[in-house]
Amino acid sequence: MRRMFGICFVVALAVGLCAASVQSAAAAYPDRAIDIIIPYGVGGGSDAVARAVAEGMRQVEKYPMVIQNMPGGGAIKGMLHAAMQPADGYTVLAITTTHLIDAVAPRSKVSLLNDFDPLLRIQWDVSAIIISGKSEFKTLDDLIAYGKKNPKALKFGGVSPQGWSEINTMGFFNLFGVEATFIPFDGASEVKAAIIGGHITGAFDELAETVPNIEAGQLKALAVIANSRHPALPSVPCTKELGIDYDRGIMRAWAIKKGTPPDRQKFLHDWIKRAIETPMYKKFADQNYLNVRPGYLGPEDFRKVWDEEVKFYTGVLKGLGHLK
Repeated sequence: MRRMFGICFVVALAVGLCAASVQSAAAAYPDRAIDIIIPYGVGGGSDAVARAVAEGMRQVEKYPMVIQNMPGGGAIKGMLHAAMQPADGYTVLAITTTHLIDAVAPRSKVSLLNDFDPLLRIQWDVSAIIISGKSEFKTLDDLIAYGKKNPKALKFGGVSPQGWSEINTMGFFNLFGVEATFIPFDGASEVKAAIIGGHITGAFDELAETVPNIEAGQLKALAVIANSRHPALPSVPCTKELGIDYDRGIMRAWAIKKGTPPDRQKFLHDWIKRAIETPMYKKFADQNYLNVRPGYLGPEDFRKVWDEEVKFYTGVLKGLGHLK
């Protein structure tokens, strides 16, 4: 009996120590640096937002982080890298609308929908329909009426053929049965120069970098694509007040490899959410017009939105003949 009691005691002690060890290991997360993968180059809008979020994270927690810019392949190179890492919560991927569009026709074996889980949407940008300050079009109705009478005569520029720029442009004009022509450029600055120079009609552009040109009279906005007016352009109508059911914009968010333990996903979500609530991040968002409309979505709501967005992009790309 004593021997049996001794064996039971040893087994119980071993089980207890094992459980304690597991709890200790779980409690230790993160016990090394978390890699934040930014699949864009240094200095762009997506890079700036991700770094501002990371700075907010450092302010609320002292865990180590390593920021890695991995541009290339139209933002796919960084996603491929993140997908090849263990699903252990130590690699986080900064994503944008580009990755949702890629999920429609993946350019690699990796897909955002199949290989990642959403952590949260951080920001939802607002764009506007921009034309030359010297353009003959005074209102959006003028532009659309001209486009209906002159198929393909409206030339709108952008930086991502078969990507966000083309989909946003053509998806909007499709609402009115207007056949526009999309002209791809290498950079946003080239698009603006082409509009100002009269080489193209206009563009659907984010406002953070466009407001100075509008204030200088070089460009003008016919409408803001949102459900309310933009604080920097109070005299410009929004699509909702014009009776147009279209408010799409570029989103910036963070995702984690599918299979990452739920408790670690929650830890990361809560940490990032606290970061975007810091005074530092809010000031950054104010200065760059990133808070014009609510951007935050938690994992469940964000999953619903990205499924809806993929459905929309699929329809537009099929209409353009880019999908079979």
